[in-house]
Amino acid sequence: MSLIALFVGFLSAVSLPIGSAIGLAAKPNAKITSAFMAFGGGALLFALTIEIVAHSFHLVGFMPLALGCLLGGILYELLNHGLNSMGAFFRKGATVIRQLTRMKLKKAEKILQRLAEVPVLQALPARNIAKLATLVEERVFEENELIFKENSPAEALYIIDQGQVEIFKEGKSIARGTSGDTFGEMALLTNAPRTARAIATKKSTLFLISKNDFNALLKASPELKKSFENLLIKRGDELGKRSVVPKELARQWKEEAVSSLKSQDLTPTSLEIENAAKAGGQAGIGIWLGILLDGIPESLVIGIATKETVIPWALIAGVFLANLPEAMSSSVIMKNQKYTGLKILLMWSSITLMTALGAFIGNIFLQNLHLNGIAILEGMAAGAMLVMIAETMLPEAFEQGGAVVGLSTLAGFLTALFVKSIS
Repeated sequence: MSLIALFVGFLSAVSLPIGSAIGLAAKPNAKITSAFMAFGGGALLFALTIEIVAHSFHLVGFMPLALGCLLGGILYELLNHGLNSMGAFFRKGATVIRQLTRMKLKKAEKILQRLAEVPVLQALPARNIAKLATLVEERVFEENELIFKENSPAEALYIIDQGQVEIFKEGKSIARGTSGDTFGEMALLTNAPRTARAIATKKSTLFLISKNDFNALLKASPELKKSFENLLIKRGDELGKRSVVPKELARQWKEEAVSSLKSQDLTPTSLEIENAAKAGGQAGIGIWLGILLDGIPESLVIGIATKETVIPWALIAGVFLANLPEAMSSSVIMKNQKYTGLKILLMWSSITLMTALGAFIGNIFLQNLHLNGIAILEGMAAGAMLVMIAETMLPEAFEQGGAVVGLSTLAGFLTALFVKSIS
């Protein structure tokens, strides 16, 4: 039976290289991929419910199974979080959007802390500054690199995130700024050219507020424009000070600004997703590890469930159908990261072989455990699979596929039920 377990484990995951080949050759659109994803999710939901949970519940009851489910879900969540930091979130579109949105919010909050220290901005409405935080550009300057020169157009305000910048006028150093300092504020106030030269005396990361972006925000918000005009009138002689409002008001301003920032639409655009994928570095390895993580509990349970008179065809079908769209979408991302088609196919094929090996190991070493031990292991697999489906497959399908998702999920569920009925 161990050889049969090896074969059915291989069969459940052979859809990975198949899906990869389809994705690379056809590049199916998001709706088609999402329909497949929902279909696979429905099939997998049936399989984990009937083949794993119902089976273990019938044998040992609630407690061992529930313990296994909790352990599996928590362990999967921890491992998945670690792999996401390596780029594994690229394996599914829903996790890409969620991760990039989280990264954009984190970056915007960091920028907002810097904006809160800019005198010319402190007295403006916090919700408008929250909008401005999403428009800030980050730029890195090498040591001794020129930032701007005298008499050049004043096109941006600069905030130093890290590094050191020195300001020169007529060849003499007149100011030096480090982390948290700002310079070039007058770019937001006047059309006068630069009166000094700025050089990064150390490698520096700067945040830039474009005059054009700021003006567009003023144009879109009459309230902000009015506040800004009043500020210029009332605070014109105080712009050189570190703060134009009392400390307590400044604290309240920052809290309101952060709250407003979280209400902004930070969903990444298709171009941002594409650029992030291209800049992902070794994200392909993260994707590979992430899908391997998805497959480990499934393969072990397939091995445990494969017996002389029983082959878990519904579970095998569910895993097969779930793997297909995942490989389709992930392979396109890996292709954008300059992976060759052959390398991508070999990576998916290696997971297929490891899934077969996992089923083999599960069949040989885990079948003879005490019933409670098997229930805990099957519960861990079910918990991990359920968390994976809930976090990635169904959100991915819904975000890209729309109304077809419900019926596709139902079709997958019924397909697995049909396989169960004839096996």
